Amino acid sequence: MMQKLILSTLIISAILAVGGCSGKVSLDHLLASKTPYEQYVSSLNKASLQQTLLGKRWLEAGEKSLRDSLYVALPHAEKGYFTDESPTAVALRYSVQQGQAIRVSLLSTLADSVKFFMDIFELNGNTFEPVMSSDTLRTLTYEVEESGIHVLRLQPELLVSSGYDLRIESEATLGFPVAGKDRLAVGSFFGAPRDGGQRSHKGIDIFASRGTPVVAAYDGTVSPKMQNRLGGKVVWLSNLKKKFNQYYAHLDSQIVNPGQRIARGDTLGFVGNTGNARTTPPHLHFGLYAFGRGAVDPYPFVITNPLDEAVLAVDTAFIGREARIQTALANIRQAPTTEAPVLQTVSQYTPIQVSGATGKWYRVQLPDGMNGFVHRSLIQKMDAPLSTLLVTEANQPYLTLYPQQSLAQLWAGQEVKVLASYQSHWYVETSEGERLWLLKSA
Repeated sequence: MMQKLILSTLIISAILAVGGCSGKVSLDHLLASKTPYEQYVSSLNKASLQQTLLGKRWLEAGEKSLRDSLYVALPHAEKGYFTDESPTAVALRYSVQQGQAIRVSLLSTLADSVKFFMDIFELNGNTFEPVMSSDTLRTLTYEVEESGIHVLRLQPELLVSSGYDLRIESEATLGFPVAGKDRLAVGSFFGAPRDGGQRSHKGIDIFASRGTPVVAAYDGTVSPKMQNRLGGKVVWLSNLKKKFNQYYAHLDSQIVNPGQRIARGDTLGFVGNTGNARTTPPHLHFGLYAFGRGAVDPYPFVITNPLDEAVLAVDTAFIGREARIQTALANIRQAPTTEAPVLQTVSQYTPIQVSGATGKWYRVQLPDGMNGFVHRSLIQKMDAPLSTLLVTEANQPYLTLYPQQSLAQLWAGQEVKVLASYQSHWYVETSEGERLWLLKSA
């Protein structure tokens, strides 16, 4: 404990030193265009801490987490734990759609002054392009301009241990265009075939009783075009700021006029079935047309996916601890679902480090450093030993396997507890409580 406190003091002093007195102004100038994460890395480099073992491991953990990032579906909730004993980072990939607002919330017992880096990237091929970053804010919200894959990386500063609760949610950026209704009223979606496949649906259909108010999803100006063959009675709203036109069709009647300025939530007319919808139940056809691009899917713009607060269904006592596989074989998967690709299949009693949990799944790390998800039914605590073992000269001891870090030879005849097994090694605990690896005897 005292050694950790001394090291922490030295690191803080070194980082503060590079920004003190004469160096502060020039350093701020150099760091002005960098993300908080990059600024912290520069501080480590300036203090020569990147050359220390701890500094190297912290930097490597951040880079490795991006390369090995796992997949989750939105909305996503998880509990996790970071330990100061071995620097770690976690990166999660998730699909986003144009029109969504993504909200990332992090709850931790850490003081706001403690740096907890949240970096969001857009994945473009093998390139991680920065979207948003923070080191002390605990909530980030941003709008998605292009559909794709985004990556969230979480990493606390050096020498920090903390549990956390993470939420990644998608929210609507526009209001829902039928009063009193929500996503459950959507009965036909963008891209659905029309006229025997000769054309596709350019919006979404929201079903409601005739006369239900149709309200503006966003501010706009009413277009002169108030009727057409397919849509019947319609309202077009244009907005230069958002760079798209809103289209409301099949109205029973309109109560706005061409050129009128409309605010979000104002009533435009009432649900009907005019135009080519005469033979269908009353509904609103709602569409969005991006300037220069044509029709885009409006569904992500108006839908908020609620997060089930009861989503976590695991034993949280495992989080931040070592455990082991209890079944003959277990699949380690790329995402917390049985439909996800299998990253590795491991055998019974393989030790794992549990770093987080979501739903019925644990996020774990294998002895070789691979991260993945394993179902809750496949693991057990590692408190009780499997057996005992008398050490022989053939049992070469290692502190870690990846990278392989040797220890001084244990003396022959020493008894150790066997806690787990991985490939050609035992994972054991000495009478002093030290856990290490032993090469299995031939």
